[in-house]
Amino acid sequence: MIQVEQHGSVTVIRMARALLGRPLYWTAAYWLDGLLIDTGPACTAHELVRVLEKAPVQQIAITHAHEDHIGGLVAVLTRYPDARVYASRQSLPLIENPELIGMQLYRQAIWGKPQAYSGARSLDEIEDIIRTPQFTLRAIETPGHSRDHVSYFEPAYRWLFCGDAFIGGRDIAWAPEFDMFAIVSSLRTLATLRPERLFPGSGTVRRTPLPDLLGKITSLIQLAEKVQKLDAAGRSTAEIVMMLFGGEPGIHRWTFGHFSAANLVEACRVYNDLTASAQRPPRDTDWTGGWHDDLPDPPSRRSTDPDDLRR
Repeated sequence: MIQVEQHGSVTVIRMARALLGRPLYWTAAYWLDGLLIDTGPACTAHELVRVLEKAPVQQIAITHAHEDHIGGLVAVLTRYPDARVYASRQSLPLIENPELIGMQLYRQAIWGKPQAYSGARSLDEIEDIIRTPQFTLRAIETPGHSRDHVSYFEPAYRWLFCGDAFIGGRDIAWAPEFDMFAIVSSLRTLATLRPERLFPGSGTVRRTPLPDLLGKITSLIQLAEKVQKLDAAGRSTAEIVMMLFGGEPGIHRWTFGHFSAANLVEACRVYNDLTASAQRPPRDTDWTGGWHDDLPDPPSRRSTDPDDLRR
């Protein structure tokens, strides 16, 4: 299943395996000016190539080497063999040998297994800057969802392609490898950029994303504080899961425990341990912890998307 939307100069390509005509889980690739950001899962690779028949690809940028973001890479390169592929240095071994990703069976069933590719280049070689004829994107390290995660920011238009560094909605279950301290830190980094359009891994584009970024930071820190209080009261993990989430959600069953509320509780504990010695900022701001002063003033001028001008 595939959906295509146009947001100015950016083509949004949403992909998912369908079950009874309904998508199981959306993931997105983005095309702009010859650059493809991520390639979706293997299960929709041929559909993605058909979409790209009228959108030539000269460069490919990977946010992180999970199977739903690199699965279509080899298929796209078969169609566009001269395209240059860039990824973080930590992503390269996973792209070259996808077995290192460690996909559980449910992940293989939903997204398929990526094919190995050995020609990707490190972003270090281009000093973290990807240029197209019209745009310049800066790669920014945003670990937490995965250790190798990067986002791409176009400063003239304030576009942010954030992969899975930001995932919308209320957090109720995490994988054990998710790092809350790194996720919150990465979200703060993204918030300081004051993006005017957010292009996340789900394909749900946000036109005023700063409140979403700040709200996510707030909700995660508040959740960690709740866990800290319940731990201090001597509650067990099972009791905390029941009190905060009403028990384990459905995703716990169909991922065979890989995603769970208990993992999220444990991530909160690790976060609390890391921040326990840090001085708490005063609570006199409109969002968690007084970090508001770290954010720059908004730009005095806003560039206009050249494709919007043509519409």
